[in-house]
Amino acid sequence: MKKVLVLTDSLGLPRVSPALINDEQCWSYRLADYCAGRFKVRVVSVPGMDSNQLLSLVRDYYCAIKPDIVVLQVGIVDCYPRAIKKAELSVLLRLPGFISRFVHRLVKRFYARLIVSRGIRYVPPALFEANLQAVCRAFEGARILAVPIAPPSPAYQARNPCIASSVDEYNQLLKARFAADFLAMCYPASAADDIFLSDNHHLNVMGNGLVFDAVKSKLDSL
Repeated sequence: MKKVLVLTDSLGLPRVSPALINDEQCWSYRLADYCAGRFKVRVVSVPGMDSNQLLSLVRDYYCAIKPDIVVLQVGIVDCYPRAIKKAELSVLLRLPGFISRFVHRLVKRFYARLIVSRGIRYVPPALFEANLQAVCRAFEGARILAVPIAPPSPAYQARNPCIASSVDEYNQLLKARFAADFLAMCYPASAADDIFLSDNHHLNVMGNGLVFDAVKSKLDSL
């Protein structure tokens, strides 16, 4: 029996907040149930995972699973445009509380302007591309199915004016790397209004359903 490894960030997890997504609704768990008897399915979901973390975890742990097929959902943490750098955030967390709160208020006030002017992304495009290539090498011989980064909602775009172009850029890198195994039809063009919870980031029942359907359809065709 072939083995399927599902690798996701928090988008592949059930959750309590900001609204309940239980295991029967979560796409990765639904997929495991659907594939029972046909594939051995292993599901690994790491909240906040970017492709740097992914590569490290694959090399240290997940390549030991030796999957025949990998379903990969990663990229939003990499591509999300930021107002401050990781190193700056680390410094802020060590400052006295009143200073940290003051800086936080300033960042919040000028958030959109900072995003546009600073161009910060935790994993730049070239490194994201290199990480994907290294993941492919680590899973040599396995077929990798890539879930697209979900199209941002209008509310998300209003808060972060660079998010739509960044998502498109990183999706193009995923498409270039995985070609026909990039699940391009996962999210219809009109889906962005309807697939997210109130945090505009995590998938609601409909969003989970779209991912499940796309991955299920691809696996059924293999």
